[in-house]
Amino acid sequence: MYRHIIVGRGLIGSAAARHLSSWQDGVAVIGPDEPADRQTHSGVFGSHYDEGRLTRIFDPEPEWSITAARSIGRYPEIEAESGITFFTPAGFLKIVGSEDPVIKPAVTLARENGGNATVIGANEMRELYPFLSLPDDCAGIRETETAGHISPRALVKAQTTIAKKQGAETINAAVTKIDVQSSHVSVTTDDGQTLTAERVLVATGGYTTAMKLLPRPLATTVYARTILLIRVTEPAAEALHGMPTIIDRYAGSYILPPIRYPDGHLYVKIGIGTEADAQLATVDDLTDWFKSKGSERNRLELTDVFEGVIPVLKDCPDRHTDTCVTTFSTSGLPYIDYVAGDRLAVAICGNGKGAKGSDDWGYAAARLLEGSDWDHPVPRYKLKAVFS
Repeated sequence: MYRHIIVGRGLIGSAAARHLSSWQDGVAVIGPDEPADRQTHSGVFGSHYDEGRLTRIFDPEPEWSITAARSIGRYPEIEAESGITFFTPAGFLKIVGSEDPVIKPAVTLARENGGNATVIGANEMRELYPFLSLPDDCAGIRETETAGHISPRALVKAQTTIAKKQGAETINAAVTKIDVQSSHVSVTTDDGQTLTAERVLVATGGYTTAMKLLPRPLATTVYARTILLIRVTEPAAEALHGMPTIIDRYAGSYILPPIRYPDGHLYVKIGIGTEADAQLATVDDLTDWFKSKGSERNRLELTDVFEGVIPVLKDCPDRHTDTCVTTFSTSGLPYIDYVAGDRLAVAICGNGKGAKGSDDWGYAAARLLEGSDWDHPVPRYKLKAVFS
């Protein structure tokens, strides 16, 4: 019997495995590898199958800012210990209205948490980033050094590599059933194994409710998200030199600079998400979505965004869409809490921005499972699970 089993090998689950295995032995983390071919794959998928996620300390919500700061502060040690590079300090820019009330308090919060954040005007943005097309009445919130983008694939690999070095066992399977007993928890996998542990942490994101892994369903909403990947030509790549990660509040979108993907090409990634996007409730919903090309409505919206904000990308005709999902809680923060006595816990709901602070959310989940006094800056009651 294991001491702890972590179900889910995504960003939060792999982080929890690294932290927990540094304190205790008897740790196992269960989760399938990324499928070689999505169309023929018959199992579960993950939203970390990608090369670009924004990371920065700037965030108007204190809980997200401090967890991002703590996570980013650990990036160097994770990269050094694993030998895997996953963070590119490209910087961050948020385009907002010049009178936006969020500017001053959010910049102050970022600075308090160690972020090199400043406010710049439209003219300065044009000088720094001449490829941007901007309205005159806008302002920019700029963060350097501590901001940029991570490869979620590489971060999961780095966390898992360290966890294994520390003695954690990695099991390449998907969990189909969890049974909570008075003295232990039994976990059944899709390859026929039955494993037991003193405690189990479920970090399975959007699949948690669909797979019916918990005794009671949590109050979550899982949205289908479409992203647009634009293959960057050599002239466009030169024009975009020094491009930061961007959130455009006018368009409600995010944009990542040219990133090299596994096919060897550079792509600019653009994403957008609204409550009008489809909600996914069943395993079939999730499977069909991950195998699809995404939303045509979103594709058109994203095309309008990049043609308006970064006109040079109009000269890059090779484009395709991809899919992922985002899981939201009722509070806007993750659920990191026990859901069945002190045997079964969860760490889910990135609320559309979980990647940047995933290491610290994993730390909080590991502390919960370990049973030590709560030492996280986000009070435990704020992460309490809410059932539907």
